[in-house]
Amino acid sequence: MLNVPLFIEGMLGMGDNIYQRAFVKQLPAGTYIRTAWPELYEDLPVLPVRSFTTLRTQRKNEYRTQAAFHLPPDMRQTKRIFYGPDHLRRGSIFDAMRQQFGTEPSELDLPSYGPAEFTSEKPIAVIRPATVRSEWRSDSRNPDPDYLLQASRLLRKHFCVISVADLQEGEEWSVGELPEADLRMHSGQLNFKSLMRLIEHAAVVVTPVGWALPAAIAYKTPVYVVAGGRGGHNAPEIVTDPAMDLSRVGWAIPDNYCRCEAWDHHCDKRISNFSDKFEAWLHEVVLSGTGKRAGIFTGARDRTLSRSGITPV
Repeated sequence: MLNVPLFIEGMLGMGDNIYQRAFVKQLPAGTYIRTAWPELYEDLPVLPVRSFTTLRTQRKNEYRTQAAFHLPPDMRQTKRIFYGPDHLRRGSIFDAMRQQFGTEPSELDLPSYGPAEFTSEKPIAVIRPATVRSEWRSDSRNPDPDYLLQASRLLRKHFCVISVADLQEGEEWSVGELPEADLRMHSGQLNFKSLMRLIEHAAVVVTPVGWALPAAIAYKTPVYVVAGGRGGHNAPEIVTDPAMDLSRVGWAIPDNYCRCEAWDHHCDKRISNFSDKFEAWLHEVVLSGTGKRAGIFTGARDRTLSRSGITPV
């Protein structure tokens, strides 16, 4: 049999590419991978291939990245990576990728893209608002945005809070009242590497289910996930896996957690005593000194935040 190169028809989502990376690390040098996020693989001996996707955020990164793309050879062995409802009824995203890649994952990690870009008298907390995208609707997945607002108010007692999103009228929009923040970067101002640096050097991340969860796990940054609905695709045991280091991950799960698979279902998203639950986790995992940023809490109340060209809200 001819020894032909392997070509991975990879997934397009940022979070899915972070998951994929754990498996790509197990593949032979010289493997080609279709991706809109080539920076994710720059420390691996794989060759990114342009995806030519029409998806907005992915397309934006694919055309502004400085990373090199390659043309795959005509003669190649192809593996398509994907998961659908049937996969998620049987197991986790990692389980689906185990089947697709035919291998166990390596450690879920990410490259370090350099020192922190933001400096503040307080440690940095990152929060993600609840948003909806027109090209891939998943309204039911979002939590009640009021819980993110409550979380942001608690965070601001101890941290300089940065809220990040890529909103664009008619394409992606926020749901409900936005979280409070010292700095809102909601127009996609951060390129991929700056975004990952922010997660890597943050003291804590608070997010709905989405890309920030695997990114925080990969960087060993404490992360608190505020769940909404559509649990058939987004439950903790689906979007995480025992192969991951979950010691710094906390969850707020609705009291009557909806396990539906519908994007537009009116799921019951009520979480009893949310603030108490979040504050208890925050003190135990982050503020107690057992978290990633132990020893940096100075009690400073100044919210000065600096980065070239950025103005706090």
